[in-house]
Amino acid sequence: MPSHISYSKLERTYTPDFRNKINTARSTNDVYNVFCHTVASMFNDITDSKKFRDSDIDFYPERECHYELGTNLKREPRVVECLHTSDMGRILDNMAQTATNRHTHLMKHPEKTNSKIMRH
Repeated sequence: MPSHISYSKLERTYTPDFRNKINTARSTNDVYNVFCHTVASMFNDITDSKKFRDSDIDFYPERECHYELGTNLKREPRVVECLHTSDMGRILDNMAQTATNRHTHLMKHPEKTNSKIMRH
């Protein structure tokens, strides 16, 4: 049985910047971009590569599972192993929930988004 690996150190590295960018996102598009970019960067760190892009992840705030990994990620053996033998699934779920909460807030209060855009 494979041992359980923890990526909490990676999580602590990415979480402050991720939360800051999500909290200052002006639109639902910004939320989508921040989430996808952060997840791609994390998997690039895990695999010691630069081959994953934002387009390898999809964000679906309306679904029960708020994200889906693209074919490139699903085919990468190191990513598959990481998802099955570590806490990466929990980390991604937490990040997706944070992004979904911000997305929902922006959808409910478009006037706040528009006023922020007008001020800058």
